[in-house]
Amino acid sequence: MYIGMNTLKTKDNLSFLGMTKIYAISDSHQETRKTRAFLSKILKDSRGEDNVLFLNGGDIFKGIYPKDLERDSYLKMKEEKPDLEMVMTLGNNDFGFNKESLDYLADTVKRFTTKGIKTVCANIFKSDGKRPEWLKPYTIVERDGDRTFITGFCIDNINTAKFGIVPKKQFEVLDEIQQAIIKEKPDNVIILNHDYMPVSKSIVETCKDNGIKVDVVIGGHDHEFVPPDKDLHIYYPQSFSDSMYKLNLINKHGRHEVKGVDVIKSEGLGVNKSFDEDLKEYEESSGLLEKIAPSTLNLVKRYSQPCPLGSFLADEMKNVSNSDIAFFSTGFLMKPIEYRPESFITNYLFKKTIIADTPIKTVELDASQLKEVFAHSLRTHGYGSSNPKFLQCSNNMRIVGINHPEKSEWELRQIYINDEPVLDENANPISTSKKYKCAIDSYIADGGQGFSIIQKVEKKDVIEKDSKVKINEVLMNALKQAPYKYEKGSEYPQFELTTIG
Repeated sequence: MYIGMNTLKTKDNLSFLGMTKIYAISDSHQETRKTRAFLSKILKDSRGEDNVLFLNGGDIFKGIYPKDLERDSYLKMKEEKPDLEMVMTLGNNDFGFNKESLDYLADTVKRFTTKGIKTVCANIFKSDGKRPEWLKPYTIVERDGDRTFITGFCIDNINTAKFGIVPKKQFEVLDEIQQAIIKEKPDNVIILNHDYMPVSKSIVETCKDNGIKVDVVIGGHDHEFVPPDKDLHIYYPQSFSDSMYKLNLINKHGRHEVKGVDVIKSEGLGVNKSFDEDLKEYEESSGLLEKIAPSTLNLVKRYSQPCPLGSFLADEMKNVSNSDIAFFSTGFLMKPIEYRPESFITNYLFKKTIIADTPIKTVELDASQLKEVFAHSLRTHGYGSSNPKFLQCSNNMRIVGINHPEKSEWELRQIYINDEPVLDENANPISTSKKYKCAIDSYIADGGQGFSIIQKVEKKDVIEKDSKVKINEVLMNALKQAPYKYEKGSEYPQFELTTIG
């Protein structure tokens, strides 16, 4: 991408001709080899140029390689090319699931700041209503008298309130950001929005209604392919560092244009020698490319719908904990495990699917509590681009509900467990005394995604051989047993979610 520069340099330096290169990635999720391949590409293509801007749409963490290697990628890049402007925003996974992850994020941003890498996120606050001292709402990038305003937003579904960090919705702070744009009088405006395309469009249109032109939006969070909005200049790089955008934002004599949009794929790109040594060392020492099990099942993944991969893991959670049912937050699954004939699942492919190593827990819930849990999970089912509250369930469950388009709501009417109804014809509990043992993940156990009903009741760890059973270990063991249980290429059955009316 190129941002406009109106001043020409002398013959001893470079002539900008009204442009600055900008490259953008998002949701790398510690796919460090691919990330470093992109950085190597930028380094190679921009040798001799000092007017290059790199943008990152968030979620650099939660993924394949170690956090330190992913963090060091950007620090190494800054060492290799000190004049490169680097501006990042934060994604929901960057905050992690515990205090240690949050502290690591804060330390990372501080290290970036020390080295001249800027991190912006306007809708993250402390519980006292002030912004964290280590995080800025926006920055101004100045090159040759040309001023570019860059701000960032994170989707508000982070679960860090107990650690003193709370998100606001983008539109709660958008007026403040618009006032800052008016005050700064920049030549260009760029937004890094770690949220879905409809939100990005709404932000751009709101700014336009208020007389503010947004030149480019780099989006993130969506792990599916998102076609660009060419009219509004909104671009979503593919997740896991599968693709990088390069665009030309031209600003000459007050005229703004976006031209030369290019998508660069990571496949086939090499890694600069200075970036490669510690990667190889980790890959060899960790056995990252070693085989786990033969590819057997076609484990499709869907984010806001029942899917074979979800029920495969939930069933194993149910079995290992001797529970009646199992369910877990859909966000734990990152990629499908597709059937590949005569191939193997490697540690690398496994980590692309699930990286969380949090323990699973059990909880006993009655029919009323189950209804509240799934009513919360499915309240917006079928409306919008995704539902982060969605729960993947064991396939001995079937859930039935009614659409209410006029209210954009989905009404829970029935839950079946082993084909036995839990509710009566009026959606009231059939039994007020019977309880169901449920295997769940630690995230919703702690009230993540607003599951307060689960947070309030007693939970127990699942213990095996004196150790807590972790969710990634459950999936690993199930995959190792799959070749002995299932036909090659078969698709695992999934739980049922039915909409009537």
